[in-house]
Amino acid sequence: MTRVATDDGTRVSIATFRALAKRGLVTGDTGTPLVIGQKITVTEQGQQALARPRPHASLRTAVAAPPKAAVAQGVHR
Repeated sequence: MTRVATDDGTRVSIATFRALAKRGLVTGDTGTPLVIGQKITVTEQGQQALARPRPHASLRTAVAAPPKAAVAQGVHR
């Protein structure tokens, strides 16, 4: 997993960075590519978002319907 370091040394995943950026919760030096070492700063609101507990993914899965019996078409006895 690729991580991005903020100015204060906090490391966040690229997915987290993109989620924060989409919401305007980070700023960055666009003169340097992100993967090369772009300096980013998480805003106050971004820090609060990172500090909040994240919702857990649902562990329930949909139950698949049992397969229907195959009916041969055109075969008569």
